[in-house]
Amino acid sequence: MVIYFSKINLESTELLKMYQEKSLDDMKKKLMNFFESGVVYEVEDSFKSNAGELHFIKTKYRLFTGIKTDEYVSGTIYKTTVLYYKKLNTNTGKIEPGSIPTIEDIKFYFDVNKEIVGFHTRQRFGYREFNRAFAGLINMCMEKNGSQMRFSASLYNEGMEIKELERELKSIGNIKRLEFNFKLPNPSDDKMLDKLKNGLTDTAKMMKEANAHIVSVIFDSDGNVGLNIDSCEIRDNIERVAHLTKGVSDVDAIKNGYARVIATGKNGKRYTTEDCKPIKRETISESSEEFFSACKDTISNIFRKHPK
Repeated sequence: MVIYFSKINLESTELLKMYQEKSLDDMKKKLMNFFESGVVYEVEDSFKSNAGELHFIKTKYRLFTGIKTDEYVSGTIYKTTVLYYKKLNTNTGKIEPGSIPTIEDIKFYFDVNKEIVGFHTRQRFGYREFNRAFAGLINMCMEKNGSQMRFSASLYNEGMEIKELERELKSIGNIKRLEFNFKLPNPSDDKMLDKLKNGLTDTAKMMKEANAHIVSVIFDSDGNVGLNIDSCEIRDNIERVAHLTKGVSDVDAIKNGYARVIATGKNGKRYTTEDCKPIKRETISESSEEFFSACKDTISNIFRKHPK
């Protein structure tokens, strides 16, 4: 079994106040207190059949918590939906549509203080869908308790320097669309928090003045040549990754999801820094004991390599 890890980030301009007041611990306590079993997050998707019929699919994610302490919570997310398929009518010799209800389960281990969740995946329940579901469930818990705080989840990775990012972008060639996403950092240690409190760089100041917690910059090209990665505007945004704010390096910005770059080539190839070099851990069995132990050890090792 392969275990992935994702970073949980608060999506709010209130982070700017939290830097000064050092009230991030209060936010984490509320998150832990509100995170409870029985909450359901529901999404609706649609698709067209070969006959041109529009079908709507409702998917529900139900949260069940197990062990819960002041530092972490473990549990399971159950995904229930309907799977559409084709079948052969042996009497008529024609292909007919069919559907069947399905259920998938994923175990998780959420270290609230470190703001990292460990989880495995299923064939029909991948890491992107888990991130959407986990953030959705957290936000449902917040809403249920009258809190306006909202969170997002992004795959935790090894990060990269902007020199490597430039090489990756140039290797794609003929980029049609290039998107930069920047968000206010959620510091998980006092060292980073102190640096944020003592001063913000231009990007963070711009977000503060605009009262924005997320900034996106998109470059589009409809020509045959593609975007010029060496242009001043694009290079300025690449540099932003390394200078998002004090206390956050380019490596930290990418690994924690504070900066994300998405590139789409003319051939449809999609590249994103979030999916690059994800932190993973393999286990021999799917036992809960081995899973939780692997999650706890991996998260501890992550922060042991980056001491406060």
